[in-house]
Amino acid sequence: MTIVCTEPVGQLLRPRWSKPIGPGGRALLDLLLRRGTAVQAAMPAQLGLSQPSVARLVSGFHADGLIAIRSRTATGRGNPSVTLELLADHAFALGVGITGDALSMALVDLAGTVRAKARAAVVDRSRSAVVERLKTMRADLLATSAIDPDRLVGTGVGFSGFLVGDPLRFNPPAMLADWVDVDLIDVLSPALGSNLLCDNDATSAALAEGLLGIGRTTSTFAYCHLTNGFGGGLIVDGLPMRGARGNAGDFGAVWWLLGQDRPGRGYPDLDRLRTLVAGGGVPFATVEDMLVAIEPQTAGVEEWLAEAKDQFATLAFLLGHIVAPEKVVIGGRLPGWLAQTLAASVRLPASPVRHDRPFPMPVVVPTEVKGDATAIGAALMPLRSLFFR
Repeated sequence: MTIVCTEPVGQLLRPRWSKPIGPGGRALLDLLLRRGTAVQAAMPAQLGLSQPSVARLVSGFHADGLIAIRSRTATGRGNPSVTLELLADHAFALGVGITGDALSMALVDLAGTVRAKARAAVVDRSRSAVVERLKTMRADLLATSAIDPDRLVGTGVGFSGFLVGDPLRFNPPAMLADWVDVDLIDVLSPALGSNLLCDNDATSAALAEGLLGIGRTTSTFAYCHLTNGFGGGLIVDGLPMRGARGNAGDFGAVWWLLGQDRPGRGYPDLDRLRTLVAGGGVPFATVEDMLVAIEPQTAGVEEWLAEAKDQFATLAFLLGHIVAPEKVVIGGRLPGWLAQTLAASVRLPASPVRHDRPFPMPVVVPTEVKGDATAIGAALMPLRSLFFR
């Protein structure tokens, strides 16, 4: 029997002060998260709900402290409509990224704003060392954020690895070999608490892009996650597409297959960039160390871009024909300037023209998420589970 993974691994207990929310209410809150503010009078048409239904939802959410009712806006004849927005301090969640040679953490509020963050390179990636480091990072983040701890609804974790087995386990890359076949919930709970959800790091980053980045204007896109290795995620009609076992979007295998006849040509990931930068005379111990130091003129960057642009063009072409996303997003741990440069350089191959019309292909664009997308997306997992669509 195939294990079907429809949600992150783990469980989340609803806090005593939080009421269950139905599909209509979640859609309303989701709209406010993506847009920041919305005019109440326009919501029935936007959500496919009746005006009395929207009014009841707004009244209940306002009474429960989830939304604020702001200044009235004139939209035509009759009484002006009110503008709504989420009350950010109603709930918080912690997000953790365990991505190869780096740990990241973000504290995110109900409105999707990062209230505190931390990130560090790690050389000792053993379970015991990582758990101790996460304990310290969590304590420091909560101490400096000055939030109400009772409003922390849980923690999400984005972990490098694909899902296998029954029960589901994460199969990590070689540098996280000490984490093979472990129960992540069991291992991480002492540092992060038992209210814990875990997912692939690229899927977590794609969720952040879907709720706070490209997804605010584009409902279907493919997300390319560059880290020590390479992964990805698919957002279809605004929701993560997971597939059997939750591994949809593992695009790296495409390059492995196509690159078998090209020895020495590695994945266009950040380990490959580190190799080329070191060949140019600037060695770094970890990818994380490199990312905070490199600049456009750093030796090896231009060579990496020259390699990567054609490989991303091939991948985007295949995605255009197989998945048909509107956009292919370049994201992950790479600096914003590098994501922008790479996206601008990609030129997709042309499909054969039929009846004077080309096949519609996706546009390759850089990420719009500011900060560590894996940690931010991981924090959104508990918030999405309780409040959003």
